[in-house]
Amino acid sequence: MKVTRQLSSLESVVLDPLQDISTSDWTTAREGKWSIAQIVEHLAIAFDLVATGFAALPETESKEREATPAQAVLRHALLGSGELPEGLRAPDISHPSDDPDPELVVARFRMGIEQTRALVEDWPEERQISSFLRHPVLGDLNLPEWVRFHFVHCTLHARQVEKRLAERG
Repeated sequence: MKVTRQLSSLESVVLDPLQDISTSDWTTAREGKWSIAQIVEHLAIAFDLVATGFAALPETESKEREATPAQAVLRHALLGSGELPEGLRAPDISHPSDDPDPELVVARFRMGIEQTRALVEDWPEERQISSFLRHPVLGDLNLPEWVRFHFVHCTLHARQVEKRLAERG
C-alpha cells in the first residue's frame, strides 16, 4: 500500500540527516527562520493534530468533502506534484515552541508517525476514504490524502534542513 510506504519512509527522510549534528546545529536559527529542532517539532505537531483529529471522529461519521473549487485544484496539484507552493505559511496552531528539546521533538515526531500508521492499519479502507479533516488551505482531506500531505510536507522540510546543513561548512 502506497500510504504505508510513504509513512515508513518519513522517519529516515527527516531524521537520518540529523544523526550526528551538534546541539548548536539543532538549536541555532537563522534570522526569521526556525531552528532544526523547531522544524522537527512543527512536523510532529502536524502529525499530532491529524492523528488526534481522525481518532476523535465518530466511527459512523460519513460526510461529503467540503472544499472550494480553488482548494480542489490546489489539492490535486500539490498532492500530485509533491511540491508545496512558495510562500505558503504554516497555520499558527502548528508553530513550534521557542526552544524545543531535540530529543523530545524526535520522540514526538516518531510517535506521530506511529499514531498515523495505526489509523491506516486499523481503519477499513472505506472509512479512510470517507472520513475528512479540514486542511486550512486545501479544504477537507481524507486519511490517505493527509498521509500524502505529510510526505510532501516532511520532504520539503528535509530538503531545507539538508541545504542548511550543507551550507554550514
